[in-house]
Amino acid sequence: MKKIVQKLSERKVITCAVVLLLVLTGIGIYTVLSIDKNLKEMAKAASEVTYYFPAYPSVNTTGRDPAIIKRGEYLAKAGDCIACHTNSPEKGIAFAGGLPMHTPFGTIYSPNLTPDKETGIGNWTEDQFIKAMRKGISPTGHYYFPAFPYYYFNRISTDDLKAIKSYLDSIPAIKQKNIPPRMVKPFNRRFLQLGWRVLFFRPETTETYQPNTKQSALWNRGAYLVEGLGHCAMCHSPSYHIISESISLGAPIRKYNLTGAKIQGYLAPNISKANLSTISLDEIVKVFAHDRLIGGGKVEGPMLEANHDSLSLLTHDDQLAIATYLKTVVSQTPPKPKSSGGPGAGTYESYCAGCHAAGSGGAPRFGDITGWDPVLKNSIDKIDYDAIHGVGNMPAKGTCISCSDTEIKQAVDYMIAAAKGGAGAVAPTPKVPTLTMTDGKRVYDGTCGVCHNVGFKNAPKLGDKKAWQHSIDDGFFETYQNILSGHKGHIARGACTDCTDAELKAAVKYMMQQGTTTNNYELW
Repeated sequence: MKKIVQKLSERKVITCAVVLLLVLTGIGIYTVLSIDKNLKEMAKAASEVTYYFPAYPSVNTTGRDPAIIKRGEYLAKAGDCIACHTNSPEKGIAFAGGLPMHTPFGTIYSPNLTPDKETGIGNWTEDQFIKAMRKGISPTGHYYFPAFPYYYFNRISTDDLKAIKSYLDSIPAIKQKNIPPRMVKPFNRRFLQLGWRVLFFRPETTETYQPNTKQSALWNRGAYLVEGLGHCAMCHSPSYHIISESISLGAPIRKYNLTGAKIQGYLAPNISKANLSTISLDEIVKVFAHDRLIGGGKVEGPMLEANHDSLSLLTHDDQLAIATYLKTVVSQTPPKPKSSGGPGAGTYESYCAGCHAAGSGGAPRFGDITGWDPVLKNSIDKIDYDAIHGVGNMPAKGTCISCSDTEIKQAVDYMIAAAKGGAGAVAPTPKVPTLTMTDGKRVYDGTCGVCHNVGFKNAPKLGDKKAWQHSIDDGFFETYQNILSGHKGHIARGACTDCTDAELKAAVKYMMQQGTTTNNYELW
């Protein structure tokens, strides 16, 4: 009888173990598939770039100190709070929240920062606000996800945090409910953030920024802005990750501080001393003030938003302070990714892929012969020269200022081989027929001419070479992208919702050709 009972007990244990294993396997498969789905959503969101720059709201200074509010507004601009707390894709109200932030572990929606007492922060005390900013803990006691950069904001001084709170209390109260995060289980459990905090964030062992007495006041101001309010490392530093860099844990690797990373399909370049030591302060400041990349080209993607909402609004002294500090940051150089792709693959993956993997900013997509066709019409010497010195929207050496000419040439060879179907190539996109100038005129006559024939709202008139010179100077890619996205005063897609990209490109070719006597846009 004992043996029978023992065998039944063993069977129960085995059955329970098998069931538990199946459950854990199912959870694991669900988690992996969900993360993969989120990564695809992130890639899709990165490819759908739209620019919307919300205006900073008016303030009500009644019963408050206007000077403190004004200071708080400036600090909020320095921290670029409006970028995350405004649902720009839906042209939402400034600071009312609702912006979807895609991560490998799910989608987080930014909260309402207006002083509405029900849905915003109108009932928060100063102490609660400071605790949220410094420790990442809400008034109700739950942990914030690290998409909120409290990791950096804990360095902001108490007086500055109070000024920011005073400013936010003075803007219009907007009643807009906060959207709960849509996270993959079990990451939807906020208490699990305790594990992240144990690994990466110890607020009790950190303190607000302490000036370095060996450095100038300008340097210290720059350090305070970069490491705290500006949270520059959030985009410009490699992050700890699981399996691959695409599954980021949202925690910067401090020894690689500001040495560059990929963000939303774009490359956030190395902005440490290694890349900026030979660059003048004036050139760095121009990146913030005039959207001009070092080495040529125009700032695109998340940095364009940061410039418009934040950096371009800072005083020249603060812009200079940031540049002064960045030129002195000494960090270890991250190892180039291990790759079986041969010479050039590591450089491509570290720098070029930031734009070429997704075709960001008009860059020909890696492995897409259609996109590379216009480039390959040039000689290899011309292609190498352009890659090294910069051309159009592409800055010199793709922002890898520390890369040698040989490394850049190897990266070019690697990308050309992929475009021609060599090792590492991806499937090319379906070939889209190149439309002619005649097609462009047809689209122009049917759509664009409504504004450009009469110069409606300062639209450059067709054939007016002086009026078109600015677009000619910007280059075809930038002008075309501006029309697609509705940037720089253009109506998105020229208000032609049923036009294909190829038709719009043909129309731009036609208009720009009529505006110049020296350039030839046929090959575009």
